[in-house]
Amino acid sequence: MQLNQIFPTGTDSNRNYRILVKGTVQGVGFRPFVYRIACSNHLLGSVTNTPAGVVVEVSGKSADLKHFYRQLKEQAPPLAQIDSIAIEEIPAIEHLQDFRIVTSTTDCATETLVPVDISVCDDCRRELIDPDDRRYQYPLNNCTNCGPRYTIIRDLPYDRPATALAPFPLCDTCQTEYADPANRRFHAEATACPVCGPQLFLMTGDGQPLVTEDPLKEIAKRISRGEIIAIKGVGGFHIVCDAGNGAVVSLLRQRKQRPHKPFAVMVRDVAMAEEYGLFDENSLGLLTSPQRPVVLVPDRERLPFAVHGDLDRVGLFLPYTPLHLLLFHSLDCPLIATSANIADEPIITSAELLRQRLGLVVDAVLDVDRQIINGCDDSVVARAGSHTLMLRRARGYAPAAIKLPAVLQQRVLAVGAGLKNTIALGFGNQAIVSPHIGDLDEVAAEEYFQRTVTTFKRLYDIEPELILCDKHPDYFSSRWAAQQSAPVQQVQHHHAHALSAMVACGMGMDTAMLAFCWDGTGYGDDGTLWGGEVLLAGYRDYQRRYYVRPLLLLGAEQAIREPRRVALSLLFDYYGEEALHLDNPCTRAFTGGEMEILLRMYQQRLNTPLSSSVGRLFDAAASLLGICDKMTFEGQSGMLMERYYDSSLDLCYGFTLEGGIIDLKPTVTALLHERDRVRGVTGFINTLALLAVSIMEREGQDEALLTGGVFQNARLVEAMLKQAQRRGLQLHIPQNVPVNDGGIALGQVAAALVL
Repeated sequence: MQLNQIFPTGTDSNRNYRILVKGTVQGVGFRPFVYRIACSNHLLGSVTNTPAGVVVEVSGKSADLKHFYRQLKEQAPPLAQIDSIAIEEIPAIEHLQDFRIVTSTTDCATETLVPVDISVCDDCRRELIDPDDRRYQYPLNNCTNCGPRYTIIRDLPYDRPATALAPFPLCDTCQTEYADPANRRFHAEATACPVCGPQLFLMTGDGQPLVTEDPLKEIAKRISRGEIIAIKGVGGFHIVCDAGNGAVVSLLRQRKQRPHKPFAVMVRDVAMAEEYGLFDENSLGLLTSPQRPVVLVPDRERLPFAVHGDLDRVGLFLPYTPLHLLLFHSLDCPLIATSANIADEPIITSAELLRQRLGLVVDAVLDVDRQIINGCDDSVVARAGSHTLMLRRARGYAPAAIKLPAVLQQRVLAVGAGLKNTIALGFGNQAIVSPHIGDLDEVAAEEYFQRTVTTFKRLYDIEPELILCDKHPDYFSSRWAAQQSAPVQQVQHHHAHALSAMVACGMGMDTAMLAFCWDGTGYGDDGTLWGGEVLLAGYRDYQRRYYVRPLLLLGAEQAIREPRRVALSLLFDYYGEEALHLDNPCTRAFTGGEMEILLRMYQQRLNTPLSSSVGRLFDAAASLLGICDKMTFEGQSGMLMERYYDSSLDLCYGFTLEGGIIDLKPTVTALLHERDRVRGVTGFINTLALLAVSIMEREGQDEALLTGGVFQNARLVEAMLKQAQRRGLQLHIPQNVPVNDGGIALGQVAAALVL
């Protein structure tokens, strides 16, 4: 509708309207913005937060209303996301004398979106270093334009009593700022200062108080002399130490029992980031974005080996809280800043739990008496060619809404997969995907999963009418779903991958497209473990057009941890008992007796589930090339292989396609005899890229989707994009949703569009 139709001209009398704005419009300075533009246009009325959105009642001349409405749509605060604006003319509003912000209401269904946590803004940064400012060096400084949001919200509407700041009444000065429309802290619910706000507390690892005048400077001294410190951040605790001190990093690995998985490194500024990593314009933009994710970039090899071992990429990120910034005022070294957790459990959010789980890991704890209501880990991103790969979607990105291609007919809860779990709520034409939860194989993670479900249902005031889960019978999320009272619909794992990619790439309901769904493990329709699937997928159904020739996993779960077992299984497939006498890094990784036992297991099909996984093919290639025989974290083999890929080497091995089965025997044979790791890795990855475009051409498709955890491998994605470009084909890959199992919940919600 045109503005002249909404606000007709030709009359000098006041007109009155009610405007409902939906989207991310609470906790982002939206009401103060509405107040300012209403006053500047000489309008009367009010603005309030409600569970349905921000409601504006406004009265004035048509010309002023028209200008106000245009500003409302076009000049919203940078952190706001307007999804819809509904406007209706209403009878005259009684007793209007001004425009004001009124108390929030709670008498309607929740449709407002929870804002995400954003890094400290430039204005707050300036206050930190201004000795004349009353928030000088206050480590929890924030305003309407920055700071914690999701992590401190207990309920909606987003008002101070519903946040972790409720126990901290505003002092007179803060209250004055809060009530002043000209101040950027006007109705900033998380605002605080040294007088009335949360404070820092320093203690030993076992909880004994450490008395000091300046906890941050004391922490800096301890880090400088080689101590390991737990520091409370926005969404949980980090374990921090000097990243330049190889001995202390090795000690941290020993204490945390984390032998190889790389550590993220926090750097003071862009200059320090570029000292340790190679950035281009796009990766630098990600590093400095308000979300402040961990960005994986090529390593300059200036950090100790203990930081990330043999990997050729390093994860760097910038300080995103005032506390971090102030810490770097007293330090001139990069910092290990890894999530405080055990293995892949959820990040720890309380000092008490930290003492119980990691008290022997850290030498001291820097706590803050502001509660973390909703834990939220750091986000992790990477670049692959022209694409951004979202590896972990959490702080800064979640729980932002993702638009669906149609309207859901019921309210749904999707509970995701077993690894890299996220959950999602679906209602209307949007899905709200949770921040990264983690692997659901420990009690702590299962409890965190259930707390997140409860939190989402409370925040959005939703009791789901349908629950969607994976078909895998042993996933905790699937077992939990079966115990609920709502109806349950299972969604095949790789179809969910494809649907997630379709939504993320903006594809409509009539889309039917080839989807390369390559990952480590997913429960297939035939009861085997899929993972090398090429589906012709739509929102309603899918066909399994091609799949990798299944192999036996010798020892089931143990084979997933030991690439040498996967490689040996392939050798048994292709060479039978002769494999016992082959000379290769894989066979040399076993004793003769071990191989005899595994051969009998293979021949008798004992504890050897079938798998068509491309992820397992990466494992096999890593073992055959002597790169990795045993893994200590998921995806280690593929990550180690990346450093050997040479994009200038136009080498490719072979494969066959017969009856929809992909057989890589020519490639396995070549790798068996390849002694050069660079040639081996490059040939293997290029073969997979050529395989993909060959299937597209065979199927007569000029577009396809890439989805699944295998596509976290930047070298593979780059090779596939290169091959596709050569042949005039187009590949789509999600950029704002993880290609790994962190995107499964979104795909499950999408499956409900046709139910």
